[in-house]
Amino acid sequence: MKTTIKTIAQKCNVSPVTVSRVIANNPSVNEKTRQFILDTMKGLDYRPQKVEALTERQRARMIVMVMEDITRNANAIVRAAANYLRENGYLSIFCETGAKAAYFDEYLTALIERGVVDGCIVITSLAARTELARIAEKHRQLPLVAVHWCEAWSKVDSVILDSYHGSICGVNFLADMGHRYIALVNAPSEASGSYEERMGYLDTMHRRGLPADEKYILSGNLEKSGGVQAARKLLSEMPEVTAVLSSNYAMARGIVDELAAAGKRVPEDISVVPFGIFQSGEDQRDFTAVGASYVDAGIIAARIVLERIQEIKEHQIQFNTVKKVVLEPEVFLGTSAQPPAKAYVPQLERKR
Repeated sequence: MKTTIKTIAQKCNVSPVTVSRVIANNPSVNEKTRQFILDTMKGLDYRPQKVEALTERQRARMIVMVMEDITRNANAIVRAAANYLRENGYLSIFCETGAKAAYFDEYLTALIERGVVDGCIVITSLAARTELARIAEKHRQLPLVAVHWCEAWSKVDSVILDSYHGSICGVNFLADMGHRYIALVNAPSEASGSYEERMGYLDTMHRRGLPADEKYILSGNLEKSGGVQAARKLLSEMPEVTAVLSSNYAMARGIVDELAAAGKRVPEDISVVPFGIFQSGEDQRDFTAVGASYVDAGIIAARIVLERIQEIKEHQIQFNTVKKVVLEPEVFLGTSAQPPAKAYVPQLERKR
C-alpha cells in the first residue's frame, strides 16, 4: 500500500496540513511535533518529491485566493487582499473554479498535500457557493476566509456583504426621495445574496406602504444583457416605475443603456441604483449605489487569514470560534438618482 501524507497524518495523530507544513519546513510546527513526524516518515520510508529541496530552505509564504468567476468585483477584492498580504510578507496564488465546486477541492487538496500554502481566501458569487462552503468546512484545518453574500458559509470565517440590509438601505433611500413605484432587478435565485436582496426589498416596500407586487421583481443574469432585458420589460409593462434597484453594476449599465435607446433619461425619468461592493469613487461617477468598499472587503479577509495563521503558530491549534465581519451597506452618492419628476397616477384615480 502506497504511503501518503494522509497515512503519515493518521500514524502521528495530526492533520495532513501539519504533515505538509513539516515537509515544507514551515516554522509554525513546534520542534517536538516536527521531529516526531520526520521520524515517522523515515520509518515508513516516505520520500515526497523534492522534499530535500523544500527542507533546505524556508519556502515563500503563500495564500491561495479562489474565485468562482474572474469578475470586476472579484478582481478588485483580490487586488486589495493581495496588496495587504504582500505588505505582510505573503505572496498570493490565484485559482478560478467557475461553477464547478469540485475544482476548489482539487486545488486546495493538491496545494495542502504539497505543503505550499498557508491559508486561503475564497470569493463567491455563483451557484457553486453552497458546495464550496461544504468543501471549505472540510479543509477548516487550513486558515480559510470567505467573502460572500449568503448564509451557506455559517461555519467558515467570513466577510459578508449584508444583502438584506443593502436592499433596505436602497429602498429607503429612494422612498425618502419620493419614489413610490420601485422595481428590483434581482440576481438569479442560485446566486449569492439573491434571496436576501429580494426579502429586504419586499419587507421594506411593505413596511413603507409601497407597492410590493412580485411583478416589480425581475430576474437578471448579472450581466449587462440582463439589465437590457429587464429595462425592456419595465418600459413595455410598467410605465409607473420611476426607480430601479439592480443587483450589480453590470446590469445597471444595461438598464441605463436600454433606457437611453428608448429616449428615457437617467435620472430625470428613471433613477437607477446598483448594489454591490465598489472599488472607488470612479465607480460612483455615473451611479448612485448601495454597498461597501472592495478595499475594505479584501483587507479584512486578508487580515483574518493572517490572524488565524498566527494563532496556529502561537498555540498549535486553530480555535473553533467562527469570525464574521459584516460590511454595513451605505449609499454612495452619484448622478443616477433624484426625486421623481412627477407622481404616477393610475388610470382609475384620474376619473375623479
